[in-house]
Amino acid sequence: MVIKTCFLKFCYVVVLFNNEQSVVVHAWERVITVSNAPPVSLRKRNDSEWEIGQGSGGLVSCCEPVMNKDPENVWLACFGPQVPLRTPSRSDTPIYEPTNSLGLPLVRKSNANVYLSMLQDPLRDEDETMQEIREQMSLFGVFRAYSRENYHLNPVVVPENDYNTFYGGISNGLLWPAFHNLPDYMVKDYDNPKLLQEHWHSYVRVNYQFAINTVRNSRPQDFIWVHDYHLLLTGSIIQSLDSNFEVGFFLHTPFQLPPDFFVKYRSIALAILCGMTRFSKVGFQTHRDRATFISLVQQYLSTSTVVHVQRTDSYRITHGGWTTSVGVFPVSIKNEEYLNLAKSDETQKQAREIRRRILGETNAQGKLFFSCERFDYTKGIKEKLLAFDKFLTDHPERLGKDVLYQVAVINRRGVDSYREYQDACLELADRINAKHRPPASHPDWKAVVFQTDGLPRNSVVACYLAMDVGVVTPIKDGMNLVAKEMLVSNPKAGLILSCGAGTEQQFSSAGFYSDTVRCYHRLENLNDCAEFASLFYDAALEPAEQASAHGQLLFDFLMANDIEKWSGAFLDYSWTHEVIEPVEVTSLAEFYSLMFQTRTVRRQIVERVVRGCPIRARFSISLKNVRASLKAACKQGNVVELRSSSLSPPPPSSSSSTNSHHPADTTPLARLDISDELRQIDLDISFLEFVQSDDYDNLEQFLHNLAKHHVDGPEAFFKEVAQATQLMYRGDHFRYFFSDRDGTLKDYACSYTSSIQPAYSAVIQATFANRCTQYAAILTSAPLMNYGILDMVVLPDGYFCYGASIGREWYIDATRKFKDNSIGEREMNLLEKVADAVREQLCRPEFQMFNWIGSGLQKHYGHITVAHQDCYRSVPADRSAKWIETIRALVQAVDPDNQTFLLYEGETDVRVLLRSVHGTQTTVFTKGDGIELFLREMELSLDDGNVLVCGDSDTDLPMLSKVLSLNPERTYTIWVTQSDKLKRDVETLCGRFNNANYAFVSSPGVLLSAMAQATIREIRVRPSADRRPSFRNYPGGSVCV
Repeated sequence: MVIKTCFLKFCYVVVLFNNEQSVVVHAWERVITVSNAPPVSLRKRNDSEWEIGQGSGGLVSCCEPVMNKDPENVWLACFGPQVPLRTPSRSDTPIYEPTNSLGLPLVRKSNANVYLSMLQDPLRDEDETMQEIREQMSLFGVFRAYSRENYHLNPVVVPENDYNTFYGGISNGLLWPAFHNLPDYMVKDYDNPKLLQEHWHSYVRVNYQFAINTVRNSRPQDFIWVHDYHLLLTGSIIQSLDSNFEVGFFLHTPFQLPPDFFVKYRSIALAILCGMTRFSKVGFQTHRDRATFISLVQQYLSTSTVVHVQRTDSYRITHGGWTTSVGVFPVSIKNEEYLNLAKSDETQKQAREIRRRILGETNAQGKLFFSCERFDYTKGIKEKLLAFDKFLTDHPERLGKDVLYQVAVINRRGVDSYREYQDACLELADRINAKHRPPASHPDWKAVVFQTDGLPRNSVVACYLAMDVGVVTPIKDGMNLVAKEMLVSNPKAGLILSCGAGTEQQFSSAGFYSDTVRCYHRLENLNDCAEFASLFYDAALEPAEQASAHGQLLFDFLMANDIEKWSGAFLDYSWTHEVIEPVEVTSLAEFYSLMFQTRTVRRQIVERVVRGCPIRARFSISLKNVRASLKAACKQGNVVELRSSSLSPPPPSSSSSTNSHHPADTTPLARLDISDELRQIDLDISFLEFVQSDDYDNLEQFLHNLAKHHVDGPEAFFKEVAQATQLMYRGDHFRYFFSDRDGTLKDYACSYTSSIQPAYSAVIQATFANRCTQYAAILTSAPLMNYGILDMVVLPDGYFCYGASIGREWYIDATRKFKDNSIGEREMNLLEKVADAVREQLCRPEFQMFNWIGSGLQKHYGHITVAHQDCYRSVPADRSAKWIETIRALVQAVDPDNQTFLLYEGETDVRVLLRSVHGTQTTVFTKGDGIELFLREMELSLDDGNVLVCGDSDTDLPMLSKVLSLNPERTYTIWVTQSDKLKRDVETLCGRFNNANYAFVSSPGVLLSAMAQATIREIRVRPSADRRPSFRNYPGGSVCV
């Protein structure tokens, strides 16, 4: 077997199996566009041949430039029931997963896009079947040829009955008119709740089909971009199928629902709102549409929270445990394409022929009004015709001069409201021409030239060049790109633009229509025929120089805001809730909140790396923003001075924004050395770079980078790593692994609340636990929750069990927890009294600083921890001693006979421990007792297999003692310490059991590197072992890994 691997960005992953099969999977982020309407038209020329043509409409115009950037992008769309495609299927060919030296998948491989979704499973060789296959393949050949020249075009197959109801019913009979606030065009049959529910079920089923096809053709690193009102539910469905996907949604229509929509169609309306909040990000054309959406969410989704982010002018909506970012992105066009066509000699020649054909050879004073759109009742075509009729009636001198050239491409004839509207407009155009007869001087003149056939793009641009005035007057429109196409192609032309067009909203917001500047003729009320007619007259008489000057201003604006800027702005991660924003850190609350945001990002990094899912660019952006924010807050070196008005950190689950600023006050400043926080962020940033490299030894490269941070340099670092690794090699494989956390697996931070586990550390621990151990547990003095161990770790469930409060309370997974039941109510009440007394003293100015250093005040299950020093020894010795004596006096007051509590004074904290009476002996609960509790509840025995124990302080010695007493010969232990006393204690304890399996290292980084090396060896020794088992089995239950 030959495996050649490359990793992630801008590279391929090629897997060769015995040189028999080659599969190419592209690993960078692609754009997967999902829409109902395809970007092309498909037509069957005869019984066996198909042809494909260029699609039309705003959706195609704005998305194609993005899609054409990468031939590996995928566009998923439905060609309707008339295209004979089977239900899609996947290939059964296995694809084996390449890994790096640590056993982590280099990329989440998928056979998505190896085969187009229309390819079928092998069919039996029967005449009728073969005929069908030949027909399928001829159609497949058309798609394949298109994909070879452009991007991948994959059809979504939908049953005919469902599609007709989905498209002609709910989508265009209800949602389209509703979103345009045109209730008169909403299908009246939907007043019947039963019919509405049946048709809505079809809409849901079609959305499911799109979602399933999207997941099938996508990989976790791709960005899925869903478009328009047909597919409002696909985001929630895709997320339910695979939560790793990031799914954006853009609404091309307006979002102006009728006032009674949530009354008449409440269940559907709520489903729409909830569905839209399940996308990762949502984009609207105008601020008006977004404001409507936000207002409806606040009104009807009462449990949602809505926050405006001023820096990015976006909203963040959290509902049902899901957060989405909502922004405004006015769609534009690909300017260069229209400029090139406008400069073409052939196009200019065609423009002259159009003017000559419509205005005549001698009509020098006439104006050509041009309008081009889909034949849709939202476009205001009927109102336009009525206004032009009134214009000619009011100004008969314009007869024989001015012409309205209307191109309205017929579509949706199957929908009654469309067919009736189109027929009415055509009849109205005929009546206008019959009413306004041509003068004798211009016998060939015709008031309205009405065309219903579509035009190729070069002919449309020729019409733009031929026109004197563009007319874009929809009742409601998301943006209407025709206005922009007109101005880019012909900036000398005038423009009549209605307020219903999103383009007008964009132009007016940019200052192009005001009391002093009016760069176009704005139609305020489309139903005011007199106003509309007067705008025709004003535009007809507008001097060419004035129209050209105004057009140039709009042209310059459009050139600076083209389609590249639109797509880039929407696809940019920085405006979404998924990126941690750079903020000003001035208070403890803001500092803690920022660190807990890194926890979320780090958890996502770890989950993706251990599963082999590619890394998102937003992870690195977020960590860099956090680093920049923290560095900006540093006053001297890595020391920050933060307002301490909040004496305790915010809740770990707090979603409060860190953007808040507070006025200066007289509260004391908390001085914190955040060197470790910054160092760990730097290491995670570099870890992301190495893990995305194309090298098999990318982990080893990262370890060399980690070695640079060692106090004695890389050489000393790797010497220690070698010693610890040799010990692990002797142990070979460990049935049990028990370890402390702070100081052992992670460096001490300035504050426990900011000691979030780094992503690189979590990945190494996860792979070690998975490969080299059967049962792995972390025992810590920290509590389980409320600023406890589960708040600090970023590992997914299943790799480790957690024994908190010195092992008195255990977390196995979300379904299994247990704790020591020997503590009585009296003891708990006395502990609470001590905690209250300490908390009261911490409010005194002389002791306030002990709130924010180290562990601060931590209430555990069965004991209390109070910090008196930080890891940098920055607290003056006399102040620390005074605080210890104060704590001692408080405990004495609650327990004057010393029958309940025992005080333990550590290097950085004081612990108030409960005494336990065993016969004639008085003891305290230790980590050794915690291991015993774990073994008892899990029905396990230590006398079988090797055991690894890791710690860094004397409070971890009972853990080692317990393991040695149960399995003296097969216990191995590594200690992170530079204390000669602690080393002697470990040696003495091991010697008591004739055990020489111990080693010492100077930092958690060395221990982690040794764990990584042991994992690499395990993979080499046992390559056939299951790399990532689905479950870690425990007696009495199983934990998902």
